[in-house]
Amino acid sequence: MDAMNVDAMNVDVMNVDPTVVKGGDHVIIRMPSTNAKIVCVKPDTTISLGKFGSFMANELIGQTFGHSYEIEKGGTIKPHQLSGFDDAGITEANNQKINDDPSAQKLTFEQIEELKAKGLAGDVSAQEIISSLTENNESFAKKTEFSKSKYIQRKQRKFMKSFVLLEATVYNMCDFFFVVNPTKIRGIRSDSLSQVLSLGNVYSTARVLAVDDGQGLLIGALLTRISNGGLVFGVHTGDVGNYDITRYMNFPTEVKDRLRTLPWTKLHHKMEPFVDVLPDSPSEQDIMGHERRRRGHAKLTETIDTLNEGQFDALIISTNFNPISVIKKLVPYLGGSRMLVVYDQCKEPLIEAYAQLRESTEFLNVQLTESWLREYQ
Repeated sequence: MDAMNVDAMNVDVMNVDPTVVKGGDHVIIRMPSTNAKIVCVKPDTTISLGKFGSFMANELIGQTFGHSYEIEKGGTIKPHQLSGFDDAGITEANNQKINDDPSAQKLTFEQIEELKAKGLAGDVSAQEIISSLTENNESFAKKTEFSKSKYIQRKQRKFMKSFVLLEATVYNMCDFFFVVNPTKIRGIRSDSLSQVLSLGNVYSTARVLAVDDGQGLLIGALLTRISNGGLVFGVHTGDVGNYDITRYMNFPTEVKDRLRTLPWTKLHHKMEPFVDVLPDSPSEQDIMGHERRRRGHAKLTETIDTLNEGQFDALIISTNFNPISVIKKLVPYLGGSRMLVVYDQCKEPLIEAYAQLRESTEFLNVQLTESWLREYQ
C-alpha cells in the first residue's frame, strides 16, 4: 500500500470508551469460521447466521462489544469463553508417537453425524459434542497442551454456534471490507489508513478537505478524528456522495453535522439569489415544494461559501481520477504550510504526482512512502 505526503506531524490517537449495543446500531458479527457480517440490531427482529443458528436481535441490546456469545435453543444467547493457549501449561508430553488417522477416534461416522444433527437442532450443545470427540479419541491424551488447544479450537470452529460481537469502528470496518470486498475501499489496509490520518495531521478542530472514492471509509475515519469546531468537506462525483460505509458506523447527529459534501460539477458554481415565486392561491403541495427548494438553495449556498472560505488544514485524496488533476483543482482551497496526502493502491499514479510536485515551487518536503504489514503466524 502506497501513500504520498507533504510534511508530517504526529497526532494523538482517539481513545474510544467501551460501549454496549443499542437498538438500531450496526454491529459486526464474527463467526467461528472467521467469516463476518454486518447486521443492524432492529428490535423485535431475528438475526440469522446461517448454519450457526439464529437469535432475536433484542438479545444483543445492552450486550458489551468484544465478548463471545453462544446461541442457545429458543433464539437466546449467553456469554461464552473460547478456548485459547493462555492456559496451556508446559509438560513433557510430545506428539512423536501419535498416529494421526481416523482409527484413533472410537466414535463411528454415523455416531458423529448423529451428534452433528442433534447439535444443529439444539438438543446437544457444541461443548458436549467436543467433549465426546476428545473423550473417545485415543490420541488426544498423548498430545501436548498446545496440540490439545489447537484440536479443541478446530472443533469449536466446526461445531460451536457462537460469535464475537464487534463494534463498527474505523479499524474493524476497514478490516472487514479489506477481506470481504477490498475494491470497495480501494484496497486500503488499516495500517495504511492510520498512516494517512497521521501524515495529514488530522486533529480535533481541523478543517479537512477530502476526496474519497472508497465509499466513505476515509470520510468516516476523518469524522472520528474531529470534534466541535472541526469540519470534513467531501468533494464527490455524482449528485450525491457515495459514502455508504459511514451509515454503518453509528455516528450521532452532531458528528454527521460536521460533514459537508459538494459534487465536482458545483465546484466553481456561482449561486444566484433564490427567486422561486409561489403561484396565486398555492396549494399545500406547492408550499411544501417551495420550502424544500428554498432550503436546498440555502444549504447549497452555505456549502459553497464554506468551500470558498478556503484555508483548509489538510487535503486528503483517495481517488479513481489522476491525482494531479485533483490536486490542481483543490490546492487553491488549502491553507499555507498545510498537509497534502494522496493515497493510491498502485504506485504509478503516485510516482507521476511525486515527480510533478517535486518540480513545483508550491510544495515542500515531498515524500513517497509505502506501508508494509506482516501478520504473525
